[in-house]
Amino acid sequence: MSRYVTEAVGTFFLVFTIGLTALNGTPLAPLAIGSALMVMVYMGGHISGAHYNPAVSVAILIRGKMAGRDLLPYLIAQLL
Repeated sequence: MSRYVTEAVGTFFLVFTIGLTALNGTPLAPLAIGSALMVMVYMGGHISGAHYNPAVSVAILIRGKMAGRDLLPYLIAQLL
């Protein structure tokens, strides 16, 4: 369960950061987005694998690094 919560929280903060930097139109937006992603990967990488993107989760499933039963909860957590 903590894996799915970690995915939801990480995805929220990543999308939140992208939204805030897009509103401001600052030239440092890529740095802010990359920094937020780095923090989320360090925060949750050891718990959930730090996918934070449904396309990444599907790719990891295709590569055989994730069980099929975990895909749907990951996608739900990321798309909430």
